[in-house]
Amino acid sequence: MEENKNIKLDKLLCMLIVLCPILDMISFIFRNIFITKISPSTFLRPIISIIVVLVILIKDKKRYKIIAITTIYGIYSLIHLYIYQKIRTGCSYGSIIHEAQYIINYTFMILNLFLYMYIFSRNDTSLIKKSLFISVSIYIISIFIAIATGTSSFTYQVEKMGYKGWFESGNSLSAILVLSMFIILPMIKKLKTTKNKIKYISVIILVGIYLMTQIGTRVGLYGFILTVALYIILEIIFSITKNKKINKKIILIGVSSLILILIIIIAIGSNTLLRRKHMEEESQKSYDQTQQEVAHLTGDVLAIRQAIVSQTIEDGYLSKEEEKSFLELYDIANKYNLKSNDQRFHQIIYNLLLVKNQHNIFLILFGNGYLNNFRELVLEMELMSFLLNFGIIGFTLYVVPFLIIYIYSFVLIIKNLKKLDVECTMLFLGSGFAYVLSLLSGYVFFNSSSMIVVILLHVCLINKVNQIKKEQF
Repeated sequence: MEENKNIKLDKLLCMLIVLCPILDMISFIFRNIFITKISPSTFLRPIISIIVVLVILIKDKKRYKIIAITTIYGIYSLIHLYIYQKIRTGCSYGSIIHEAQYIINYTFMILNLFLYMYIFSRNDTSLIKKSLFISVSIYIISIFIAIATGTSSFTYQVEKMGYKGWFESGNSLSAILVLSMFIILPMIKKLKTTKNKIKYISVIILVGIYLMTQIGTRVGLYGFILTVALYIILEIIFSITKNKKINKKIILIGVSSLILILIIIIAIGSNTLLRRKHMEEESQKSYDQTQQEVAHLTGDVLAIRQAIVSQTIEDGYLSKEEEKSFLELYDIANKYNLKSNDQRFHQIIYNLLLVKNQHNIFLILFGNGYLNNFRELVLEMELMSFLLNFGIIGFTLYVVPFLIIYIYSFVLIIKNLKKLDVECTMLFLGSGFAYVLSLLSGYVFFNSSSMIVVILLHVCLINKVNQIKKEQF
């Protein structure tokens, strides 16, 4: 009976994986037609998760633990939003409703992690992998249709650079496709029919062409090259260490794919390289009248700093702590000759300064609000944002569950190094790469669909190390 229940629930959860690109497209199209930040997918996306958790609550004895955990997250959310509303100023990028949307998304993120762990941590994950491949296929096919029909949105709207199809964020789209490769690439050699192998390889090549030439993000270009290169290197290393015959077909296909895509880059160019060149040129155009030199911050931030210095800043636009942080950011940027287009660096410096200047234990514990800052200084580096904007408790609730899985898997891998294989290593590296992207780039933990991929990486990883552990006995 328990097994039958899990079989039904696993199909529901895998349906959610397949629906991710469709829900993302619905969200983008609806928001752009009606010019609103609310979309039907906001309400449609949680339905499957809610159904699954209700089934578990009704039939499982762990219902009281689930209720207790939900209560903890609920109390944190209320305290965080209360603080957000109290310290919100005129420069805040979002309202309490927008901040609440992020809190709700993160809470569902953890809920989904629990659900996928509950169903798949010790059961077969082949359905997860097939569903993810279907999802990636929908993403890439829809993107090329959008580009071909001239209906694709730009990755960078102001500069009219890069293409991201009918999706909201090019950065999160890059994360979804690159991280998915860590699961999909090891599947190729397990496919039994030539037809299936051709299908998978074709999708991977299309993803590579898109990420390396069209999307315009560094995560897409460098991330795809890194992922394929890692897979080829691991195939060679494990073949040698395990005294097996090197799978020349896999290596040949991987190397040929990279060469093919590099030839395409040389032939038609890469939007990523064009974007970086454009950004470098733009950074030299920004001028700081005060210092009589090339500016080290953006024009909008410089204007606010000047208003603070001249005491013409609007009342209530900034708190005293924010004003002090703006002034200190300006001094640091000039001292270390930061580039005006290096906004993520500006963001982390400003947010660290703000926490120091606020010097409030409640804000350190519960966060000072993700959207409580001026728009250019909202912290996109997610792991730091969880720690600084959502506080130590927020970081513990939303990031530590993933870290526990990752560290536990690492310990089991170290104990069973001799049984390690390419798939397990790719899952481990992919899960780790998600943290790297989240720290350096962002748009990983803050996007519902990319978070599904992060969850799948961790669940497939824990499933694989559990299999290795079981084989030991």
